[in-house]
Amino acid sequence: MTISIDVGFGYVKATNESGETLHFPTIIKEKNEKSLFNSDVDYQIKINGMEYYIGEIASSKKAIRNWRNDKTMNEDTEKYVALCCHLLSPYQKSEIKVKLIIGIPYSYFIEQIDDPKLTSNLEGKHFETTYEDTTKYFTINSVVVYPQGVGAYMFNILDIYGTPRIGAKDLIRALVIDIGYKTVDVVAFDNINGRFVLVQENSFSLEDSGTINIVNHIVNVLSAEVQFDESEVERWLRSGNGVIQYGGGEFNVKEYEDEATVELANRIAKSINVKLQNDIKKYKNIFLTGGGATLLFPTLSKIYTNMELQDDCIFCNCKGYLAIEKGQEISQKNTSENTSNGVSDNTQDNPPEKVQKMTKTRKKEQTENLA
Repeated sequence: MTISIDVGFGYVKATNESGETLHFPTIIKEKNEKSLFNSDVDYQIKINGMEYYIGEIASSKKAIRNWRNDKTMNEDTEKYVALCCHLLSPYQKSEIKVKLIIGIPYSYFIEQIDDPKLTSNLEGKHFETTYEDTTKYFTINSVVVYPQGVGAYMFNILDIYGTPRIGAKDLIRALVIDIGYKTVDVVAFDNINGRFVLVQENSFSLEDSGTINIVNHIVNVLSAEVQFDESEVERWLRSGNGVIQYGGGEFNVKEYEDEATVELANRIAKSINVKLQNDIKKYKNIFLTGGGATLLFPTLSKIYTNMELQDDCIFCNCKGYLAIEKGQEISQKNTSENTSNGVSDNTQDNPPEKVQKMTKTRKKEQTENLA
């Protein structure tokens, strides 16, 4: 089976070939104590003999996000992968072989594209997982890595089964702005001689420009009266009403959230304009996507009047990675059939072929560059 996972600094987003999805905070804590009662907060799981809290329940137990500064995959990534594999796979007694597709920030991908550890850290991993009294066994047979933003773009072009969408050709020249929790990825595409091209000169990541800045702003504003940590504020913001309860009273932080959102949107736009200069005008289509897209769209769309809010902006990256892989399978099948029938192959209009240079994949005993 194939599972596509977008492991963000803030949240994990995942999907399988049936379109089932998962979305949870990128927070994990080892379970060392016995539970006094069963919790219905997700997720408690045993992975290779060790028990963990992952997601909301880990946050409620004061766990924090574990970020690395060396731009390598977090050592907890494999545990998030194991959880996703368990929840997105059907039950079977025998071992489940998984093709894993994973997305990482654009700048991280560019810096690590030639590092074999980018895929070898996950390839060949074996997992025994137990969740709610159901045990499953997995092996990661192969790993494909994409830069974030590419999946979102391709999900405009292809559906999850790899079939080109109606009107896809009109969207080829586009800029994707992916608002994450910690980083913002900007990825540019163009149509050159009928081929999809990722314009690396106009693609980049804005470090420390994600929605965590909104949370930090609220923490700082409230610090004069009360001490909240980031995870507490974030949990209250996710409730959607902007009210944080404390002691016998409450703080309505909606005003602070709004002002921080506008400030962050303007800062992101300024950084993008400095990077792209006049090239920003080349893009007829600008798509805003990612976990912070809905929040920042009202401000950014006033700055970029041709901006659109990406459909399914939470899951479009992981669904897009899956769409690319499915599209490649269709292309390879068609090529094989055409060759056997003596028909010349013309894949010039097939979108998946044009982004293959931006993938990194390794299989056992073989390194394969999808160019």
